[in-house]
Amino acid sequence: MAFQTVPNGIEIVFEAIQNGVPIVNVYNVKDSATHDAALMETYCDAFDAWWVANMQAVLSNSYVLTSIKATSLILSTGPQFIKSFSSGHQGALTGEQVAGNAALVISWRTASIGRSFRGRTYLGGLDAAATDTAQVVSSSFASAIAAAATALTAAVASVGGALCVLSRFALGVARVAGLLTEITSIIVDTKIDSQRRRTSN
Repeated sequence: MAFQTVPNGIEIVFEAIQNGVPIVNVYNVKDSATHDAALMETYCDAFDAWWVANMQAVLSNSYVLTSIKATSLILSTGPQFIKSFSSGHQGALTGEQVAGNAALVISWRTASIGRSFRGRTYLGGLDAAATDTAQVVSSSFASAIAAAATALTAAVASVGGALCVLSRFALGVARVAGLLTEITSIIVDTKIDSQRRRTSN
């Protein structure tokens, strides 16, 4: 699709690999400050610090974070900043790896209802230590992820922005401009979900 402006929008992309298979997670931020390369770098640093403090210890060492990319969505020309990692950014758990398509889902909620105002993040790179059965993770692991998600909203706020759900379509039609709605609550249940594209075949 053609470029769609998102007023005050910043896209944060986590790129990782697990046994050669890419894992990509995208987050959206609203920030009314001037969008320049320095602001994009600040967000990369904030997301990096959040991941190291909250996520690294609960993921399999088969998950290797390779870069964090921040891109302003106001104009098609950016600015953009990419923070790449050659070491030190893999999960800490060394137990048995859960299937690559398995994921725990963070549900992001806003003050509005409807598909345009709900978001999801599929977290891969699970270690068997996180699971109770083949179908569910432990309640303690789900609670840790919920706490991490809450910490992310705080990390974004510390920079001056708000973690948001981005809607690009309404009733199947592309919006003139993308709509960002601030996240107000977080739900993480224990059910293991699946993303087929994270399998190797």
